[in-house]
Amino acid sequence: MQVLKRIAVFFLVLGLFGCNNPFMDNEIELSDGSRYDIVDYDAINQNMRVENALNVGVLLPLSGKAAAIGQGMQNAMFMAQDDLKNNQLVLKFYDTKSSEEGAREAAYRAISEGAELILGPLMGEEVEAVAPIALSADVPVVSFTTSPKVLQRGVYSIGLLNGEQIERALSYASSLGKNRMILLVPNDNSGLSIVKSALSSAKSHNIDLKKIGFYNPNTMDFSSIVRDVASPKDYDAVLIADNGNRLKSIASMFAYRDIMYPDVLFMGTAAWDGTNLDKETILYHGVYPMITKSYGAYFNDKYKNTFGEQAKPIYSFAYDSVLLASVLAARNKSDLDGNITGKSGFIGVNGYFKILPTGASRHSLEMLEITRDGPKVISPADKRTTDYEEQEIDIRYMSYDELPKFYGKSSTEVLNWLANN
Repeated sequence: MQVLKRIAVFFLVLGLFGCNNPFMDNEIELSDGSRYDIVDYDAINQNMRVENALNVGVLLPLSGKAAAIGQGMQNAMFMAQDDLKNNQLVLKFYDTKSSEEGAREAAYRAISEGAELILGPLMGEEVEAVAPIALSADVPVVSFTTSPKVLQRGVYSIGLLNGEQIERALSYASSLGKNRMILLVPNDNSGLSIVKSALSSAKSHNIDLKKIGFYNPNTMDFSSIVRDVASPKDYDAVLIADNGNRLKSIASMFAYRDIMYPDVLFMGTAAWDGTNLDKETILYHGVYPMITKSYGAYFNDKYKNTFGEQAKPIYSFAYDSVLLASVLAARNKSDLDGNITGKSGFIGVNGYFKILPTGASRHSLEMLEITRDGPKVISPADKRTTDYEEQEIDIRYMSYDELPKFYGKSSTEVLNWLANN
């Protein structure tokens, strides 16, 4: 509760005000028969009409292959509405049906029914389908995609992007004097996106990115790719952009070659947080970036107590999107884009974050270390929201000598992809 008060104070400073919620008497009944107070979104959609309110269309996959995720995100948004009790904010939900065509239909309907801001959709292809519709109507989109290629001014993401994770990890490595690195990524678009971010961040932090290994994302045999990148041992840090059993198998191949801490620092992405690593001695002292958990405990506890299940990480971003919209509802609606990308940034259950004019988001990330007792914070999240700037370096102007050696994929393929994405 103390955490909630801290968040509430921040939003009050930004001009958000609370009032009595007319829907507090509504309840939801769970399968065990227990009942909890919760906002009734049908009542919000049909009955809540406030002069000068911000009308928000929420595009989520409430049916189809991603329905379970979409419904969980919707629940998180109910929680945010219930916590904020802001009658200047009107949410109306539209089902994207987990498809591009469904997302297009939802966007057309939301805008025709007066949406001034869109939250969602979830998936990159849905965002790509919605973008031209929203842009032509001058309606900003704050999506949950982690695909940077679909982002631009007017089409934003509140999600945790690969680029900001890699930037935080390499910045931390540089602070330790680790300036010779190799990188292992899956041979897919996600891996290539990580490579693009790593090349840019390595250059800005004076890190020599020596080798990049691509592996089949469906394999469990990493002996050849680790053999290729591991010798000679002319590096002091290894970043493995994977999780689960693939991460463990890759790490074991390095250990087989006697490559381990403290000679080499093993690093990862936020995906490591979904892997139980407290018994993986090979990865002890390994580090990875993660959104701050200091506020997340409140969200996770309330979600579980209300809906009877553990919240998935994406649900917290849905909650924070409503907090962002609530701040926008208290500001001048004639410049929503300017307010979304303002210098002050925002705070939510995922900590401090800022949305850049490019569409990308920047979260204040902490660095965690793997220990036998679980992950431990070794570098706290930055408490500022004003200093995030887009510093991407155009890799097309990097000389051939500055490029790493590529394994598992031809340099021509890699460079062609990087030049066109």
